[in-house]
Amino acid sequence: MAYKVNTYWKNILTIVPLVGAGLATILYLLRLYCRRKKPAGLLLEDYLMGVGLIISYCLTAFVVDTAFHGIGLPIASLPKNEQRRIQFGSWMIQKFWAPSMCFVKVSIVIFIRRLFNSIHAYVIISNCLLAFIALWAITSLLVNIFQCTPVQYYYDTDMEGHCISGRVQFFQTMGSIALIEDLVILCLPIAIFWKLQISRRQKIALILVFSLGGVCVSPNMIYRFLLMNHSVCIFSLMRLIEFRNFQLTDLAASSAKESIWTCLELDVAIMCGCLPFLNPLLQGLRSKVKSGASKYNTQPSTGSSLHLNAMRGNKRDFEELGSDCGASANAMATASRQSSNVENHRDVDAQSDMSSTCPVNPERK
Repeated sequence: MAYKVNTYWKNILTIVPLVGAGLATILYLLRLYCRRKKPAGLLLEDYLMGVGLIISYCLTAFVVDTAFHGIGLPIASLPKNEQRRIQFGSWMIQKFWAPSMCFVKVSIVIFIRRLFNSIHAYVIISNCLLAFIALWAITSLLVNIFQCTPVQYYYDTDMEGHCISGRVQFFQTMGSIALIEDLVILCLPIAIFWKLQISRRQKIALILVFSLGGVCVSPNMIYRFLLMNHSVCIFSLMRLIEFRNFQLTDLAASSAKESIWTCLELDVAIMCGCLPFLNPLLQGLRSKVKSGASKYNTQPSTGSSLHLNAMRGNKRDFEELGSDCGASANAMATASRQSSNVENHRDVDAQSDMSSTCPVNPERK
């Protein structure tokens, strides 16, 4: 039985996940390059982020696979083997999303904890958050695997079996918890800023600036991290909203948008965790730009070189003349301190008269 392919969703579910995975990979490789230039080398959070990236490849592969098997069309219009292929792809996407997000979030939390390890309360909160993220990921993975009995019944309804009730509500709950975790990770550095010894108005202004602007071009680690984490929260929220249209009885027609938001949420989270480590690369580019600009500005023309040398000669004359005036002024100041009050007043007047006749050194001024 032939069916008409939904070209729009086929292109979207192919291009967007591949581009997102490619950008995430490039940023992670740049992160490794910058980390190897540091004396400490690669740390635990670097390896955890790499594991999360590799697991995300599996999720991306199954999303792209569903794009070539009738995604975006009513499931009743698809052949039986295509229906089973889409059901199986949806089942596998669920298995890779939670573990990948777990490794990425744990990597980010460990990185921030390393920055603020001198604050005892923050270390305790970070450890509790790490345990909660791990428990969330394990629960989500186990329930996704065993939501149907036997497990193959999720994508092969021809066999005898059954699934637990409230599966869509469970997916929404796991998504809501993931969004809360993102918000907590976002707010942890803000809590540090709030403890600074500045006025309340300055604290609010600092938080707004760190939360809303200039992250991608600023060399500050937390400055870039905060806005990128805002993006992760936005994609998590969009994925959560899309679950309202998620229908387990027709995954081919209802899971396309959810798959897009799932890929974007995961890829942006990986980018968020890698951007703070690109400081050496950004500083190197900035220094090259400055050196190029300085070389351009320090190449005067032949006609202007004579004028520049003349100005340098006048500058030396002013320096010599200024040094003579300074010496005479110091001598008169010494004499005035040794005289009586009346003569001190006269000497000061004389000193002011003499200093007024001497040219002012522009550099000392």
